[in-house]
Amino acid sequence: MRLSECLNSSSIDTLRKIAKRYSLDCSLSSKNSLMQEIMAHFNNRKFIEEAFSRQEAGEYREAVSHLMLDRRKTFSREDVLAMICRTGSLQDGQERMQRLLADGWIYLLNSKGGRQFYYIPDDLRRTMCDYLAQILKRRVKIADQEPIVYRDENFALQRDLIAFLNFVGKHSIRITKDGTIMKRTLQQLLSLFEINEEPLGKVVWRFGYGRRFHDYPDRFALIYDYCFAHRLIAETAEGELLLTANAQEWALQSEQARAEDLFRYWRILYRRPIPQLKLCIATIAQTTKADWVHLASMNELLAPYVRDYYYERAAAIMEKRIYQMLVHLGLLAYGQLACGTEVIRLTAFGRGALLEEAMVVEQEPEPGEQASKVPIIVQPNFDLLVPVESYERIAWELDEVADLIRIDVMRVHRITQKSVQRAFEIGWTDRTVLDFLREESDSMVPGNVERMIEQWGRAAQIGEM
Repeated sequence: MRLSECLNSSSIDTLRKIAKRYSLDCSLSSKNSLMQEIMAHFNNRKFIEEAFSRQEAGEYREAVSHLMLDRRKTFSREDVLAMICRTGSLQDGQERMQRLLADGWIYLLNSKGGRQFYYIPDDLRRTMCDYLAQILKRRVKIADQEPIVYRDENFALQRDLIAFLNFVGKHSIRITKDGTIMKRTLQQLLSLFEINEEPLGKVVWRFGYGRRFHDYPDRFALIYDYCFAHRLIAETAEGELLLTANAQEWALQSEQARAEDLFRYWRILYRRPIPQLKLCIATIAQTTKADWVHLASMNELLAPYVRDYYYERAAAIMEKRIYQMLVHLGLLAYGQLACGTEVIRLTAFGRGALLEEAMVVEQEPEPGEQASKVPIIVQPNFDLLVPVESYERIAWELDEVADLIRIDVMRVHRITQKSVQRAFEIGWTDRTVLDFLREESDSMVPGNVERMIEQWGRAAQIGEM
């Protein structure tokens, strides 16, 4: 929707507020006069840049930037409030929403279905994105030469995903009691991939980035979780990994469509440990779309948006969870200059996916939802890793179904046969225990945990527990 359409669909009171905000010289009683004057100013790139630069640096200015870099066509009230909350407090949310309207950055309009949504005019967004890209590029170091070597994985990830599905379809694959592929089979499978990975050795902790992140190396964990979430594969109670009928239909999609869907899934999956992931991606896209950028300078640019995630430091998150995964997804190329300096640049697919084509995006959480409902992590060994932020909200249920093991940077509880039996005796069932775990873990409950709780439930029904 263009600016002219937004203005025409807005009330005259909204236009008056914009005119007063910028001291425009026009009749405040004539909607036509207000529209012409506002369009004359907002169609002037210099006016838009000056209007933005005159705002004091801080939370409000940051919120405007976030909105402009977000590629959604419409925003609900909750979407805008959530964006504001990421840069400030919910307490000031309503006041800042009114300011966004009065400044002409967003417009509250009725949709065809009668609901109200907030819009950013397409022409205004394009101008602002170009301007913000210039600001961001001044804050990073652009390489003055091409890298001597660089890595662009293109569509290798989804090609390896197809190789995985073909392997599952052609072989009888056994899985362990905790639902993981046997090590020798896994090594055979990984050796078939274009991008090599080694099976995990002994690790102290791995959680937060997917259902099977605890069991498999980063790239294959994403492939496996994507296939499981889209029901392309199924883990049976008899310990087999099978291909489903959905796999063939998925494979009929174009190569680019599959790659884009993988990217969308990854962004949703990784948003939990990296709440500002969408903004990080937008920042990377705008600054690396045409030039090789020094990685160290990009780290400084992203630093305010990436925080430590329990035992993992922010620097490692940027390197392993953002840059490396964007390379795996084919969106980012990684290179080295002759002097050894690391550089990154958006790939051709990255430019199309992140800057040009409209893409379906995930629903934003309610304002304050991330702060009050941080998901728990259910481990295959039946440990529940409970963030401090969530404990008080679910303390009663946890005490009933699990036992406290220790308190570290998060609380560690454990589900045992004895703790589940205790829960059954006070009215829980295997179904309500599983519903609780799925609800609080964003449905990331390992298959072996689900099967064992169901088995305990059946035993309790016939009095064998």
